[in-house]
Amino acid sequence: MSWLDSLPHQIPFRAASAATRTGDQTIEGVYVCTVNDAMPAGVMAVEAMAQLGGGLAFADSSAHAFLTGIDGCEVDRFIETGDVIRFVVTLDAQFGGTFRFSGRGLVDGVEVIRSKFYLASQDAQS
Repeated sequence: MSWLDSLPHQIPFRAASAATRTGDQTIEGVYVCTVNDAMPAGVMAVEAMAQLGGGLAFADSSAHAFLTGIDGCEVDRFIETGDVIRFVVTLDAQFGGTFRFSGRGLVDGVEVIRSKFYLASQDAQS
């Protein structure tokens, strides 16, 4: 089973649909905006970044994380049905069971969203 399948969120709330770990601190992934998205696509894009961050920080753990904060999220244009957002998410720092990430998303090679966000685990030993 892949870590995506082990996420506590499943469709329609599992926003990350593919991921590739590109280093110890970086993961790249994809979110496809569909007509069935229940929330504004910017919300689901940040959720996709958080899920990718969780895959980076918790891939080798049974612990789950919670999105605990978002800083400076900027969306440059409306994210539309059919857009395929390619994300790059980087683990910037870890403080016990709290992790700080930065992420950015591109559509057709143009950056459309960027954010810093925090995940925290109930299990500080993660």
